[in-house]
Order: sequence, then structure tokens, then C-alpha cells
Amino acid sequence: MSELTVDLRRELAKRDFLARPLYTGDTLYCLGDFLYREADAAEFLLFLHFLCENEAAAPAILALLGARQI
Repeated sequence: MSELTVDLRRELAKRDFLARPLYTGDTLYCLGDFLYREADAAEFLLFLHFLCENEAAAPAILALLGARQI
């Protein structure tokens, strides 16, 4: 397991970025607070693009992705 994947045995009852249930056989990745399946990577990028179209939401979206003040 690479350091980018999520061990689902510890992450029970989790859902992906579209609120779909995750299963132990799924290969998952995490970006900030968002989980997505390997097979859904392109769809996840489209989801992020959609979120970024609203300028007013930019600070909240960046926070969800792990942005922090230094």
C-alpha cells in the first residue's frame, strides 16, 4: 500500500466525494478531506473544477484540500 492510499479497515463507514459508500476492495486516494476511488480520478478532477468555478467558495475549498496559514 502506498502512502497515498487509505486503509479501509480503519476507515469504516466512509464515503467518497459524491457520498457513495466505500468498500474494502476499493483502491482509494485522499486529497484533503476528500476520498476518491482510483477509477474515479478523472471524475474527481471534474468535481474539483466545478467547485472552483465559484470564486466566493475558494477559501473554503482550499481549506478542505488542506490549505493552512503558515
